[in-house]
Amino acid sequence: MKKQKHALVICNGEMPSQKLLVPLLKKKPFIICADGGANKARAFNILPNFIIGDLDSITQKTRYYFSSVPIVHNPDQNSTDLEKTLNYLLANSFASATIIGATGERPDHTMANFSILMKYHRKISLQFFDERCTAQMVYKKIRFSSEIGQQISLMPMGKCSGITTQGLKFPLKNESLELGVREGSSNEAVKNIVSITVKKGSLLLFTIHSHISKQQ
Repeated sequence: MKKQKHALVICNGEMPSQKLLVPLLKKKPFIICADGGANKARAFNILPNFIIGDLDSITQKTRYYFSSVPIVHNPDQNSTDLEKTLNYLLANSFASATIIGATGERPDHTMANFSILMKYHRKISLQFFDERCTAQMVYKKIRFSSEIGQQISLMPMGKCSGITTQGLKFPLKNESLELGVREGSSNEAVKNIVSITVKKGSLLLFTIHSHISKQQ
């Protein structure tokens, strides 16, 4: 297989709108559906390169619809379909992936997927993308473009220390955040460039899409 730099992973949760999907698809990523994510791909008329999973969620109608798409059946019950997909990406030297359909109505599934994000983010660059925001782990330092007024939230996965931010309305200066003690939700960008550093711990960054921030 030709080495790919970036992948789009489709899971079986809530999908972004077609308007938000268009920019992702214009990049022509390598598209992998995690089991039932293939049902979502069919609904949005997206042709995947691969379908991977234990195949307990994909419908027979979808399998027939994607009869020309290679399917990798992995029955291992000690890993989720998203983990199976990420392991495939790692084995094939992918550098990064955007994951859609990882959040939705099942909070237990959403939390499990955030745990997977935490588990894999040092092995491959990952972003969760949905209708409302982009979520990613901060590994030591991140610097990104933002619109003034855009909402930014920092959620510690456990305890994080040595957090310093620049470009946010409520800055942190070598401070700590801890789940159940102090979180950094609903901050706001005051500059077009935001930077965040963390010395210790796993910090989850939520960047709320501009059109959502303006509604708040």
